[in-house]
Amino acid sequence: MKTGLLITVLAVLIGFMVLFKQPGGQLSIVLVGNTQGATAINDRDLMQLLEEQLQRHADAGAFDLTLNYLDASLSQSEMSRNLQDIADTTDIDALIGCTDSICMRRVLQVAEQKRIPFIYPGSSEGLFDSNYLVHLGVIANQYLFPAVSWIRYHLGPRIFYVGGESVRSRMLGRMLSQQLLPGGSGGLVAEEYLGAFEQLPSIVQKIFDYEPDVLLFDACEWLLHPGVVDALKSSPARVFFLCPDQRVPDGLDAYFISHYFDNDHNPANTKVRDMLVRAPDAVSVMALSAVQFLVQLYSEPPTSANFDLAASLRGRNALTACGATAIDFTQQGSWHSLFIGRREAGAESLLWMSDHLLRPVMFPGYEAPSDWLHYQTIYWRNNRGLWRSGTVRGEPWL
Repeated sequence: MKTGLLITVLAVLIGFMVLFKQPGGQLSIVLVGNTQGATAINDRDLMQLLEEQLQRHADAGAFDLTLNYLDASLSQSEMSRNLQDIADTTDIDALIGCTDSICMRRVLQVAEQKRIPFIYPGSSEGLFDSNYLVHLGVIANQYLFPAVSWIRYHLGPRIFYVGGESVRSRMLGRMLSQQLLPGGSGGLVAEEYLGAFEQLPSIVQKIFDYEPDVLLFDACEWLLHPGVVDALKSSPARVFFLCPDQRVPDGLDAYFISHYFDNDHNPANTKVRDMLVRAPDAVSVMALSAVQFLVQLYSEPPTSANFDLAASLRGRNALTACGATAIDFTQQGSWHSLFIGRREAGAESLLWMSDHLLRPVMFPGYEAPSDWLHYQTIYWRNNRGLWRSGTVRGEPWL
């Protein structure tokens, strides 16, 4: 009788332990990024940073960690097979990684197929309607609109736009020409898209010919090519970067907009700066925030027996090194503070910051989501089924 009662009590206790156990007992993460192409350097550095920080928390006892890796340069079928091989050995909690939205687009398809949450720390051209994506970066509307408004008021009305051959640049160019800037001499004087390095001399010559007040630069992937940085140094116009995840390259004076600025008064930023060997940028800061979100999540009991990591992350608000951040549950994006700064002679100064967090909006102004997606699809088809392309001497570079 006593033995039977003891077994019953033990069974009930075990049941409660299973129901209310810490979700952080075991954490299995797959780090993702490109191993090929120019952006592979940034992806590799991000994965290394994530690995170091996750392992640090695991060593401190926050969770038992299992780490695996997925190459975003592989084909969809190869990524799917590799992810399935990992899933056969461990229950995957989340994918984390990618430093740009082109990488994220490819990985998200596999994550949705396998029904695994994907935490993306970078920026994109718009929101993605996915139950499996946790989007931590800013989107086009959040930074393009305030940047153009500030530029026209402080730097001048004549703007020359240079984008890369990517869906992000094309969609930003469309917003500029269709909604934000009047054509002709008093607004968008020209727009160019750098798809091959050999185009660069003619683009630079046009900048000299058109004499704009500002060179608005969004060919962010090309900043990894030293020849592009050298060309920007020779620009007769003031350069403004629309690359919210990246720092201004060394040796180049330019204006920039970002959702991260090195702020001594933000204790979260001071902590991150002391932790990192290199100077932090927005994408690395949001990757560290993703790790912190996971640590907090896995130190709390789940709110239900059916623990949903993606939904729990979307409901998070936090003070990060980027400032206050709110991960929107319904819009599936993140509310951010925005900063406009200037880099000159190696030093950065803050020129403007938003008074409140800016809301992520999936599409611009008067367009419906279907219109926005329609134009993205047109770009994709016109670009031979690629979301981004770039060549040097005829060979793929990006």
